[in-house]
Amino acid sequence: MRREKQRNRRPLPPEKEIKPKVTTKVAKVIGVPEDAFSALPQIELSGNREAVVEGCQGILEYDENVIRLSLGRMMLRFCGRNLQLRCMAAESVVVEGYIMSMEFLT
Repeated sequence: MRREKQRNRRPLPPEKEIKPKVTTKVAKVIGVPEDAFSALPQIELSGNREAVVEGCQGILEYDENVIRLSLGRMMLRFCGRNLQLRCMAAESVVVEGYIMSMEFLT
């Protein structure tokens, strides 16, 4: 039987480094979180008393116990007591009151 020569196999090259997105680079340069450039809605909670929602596209339901907002492909529902919209701007709202739950709906 003839033994076959083992071929000198070169090790596989290391995986190519994944290049960071342009938004990641820009965010690092100007010192802001990458999420600031995202198309996703941004929600900032202050305890259970206030929520700032950026990326709001409309108000679907509003009373003192439920506020439902349109966020494009999804909806966001706040349930609680004495809820009110304290401030509304072009694409942001501030929900204030005693927030007991927050739910994403598709």
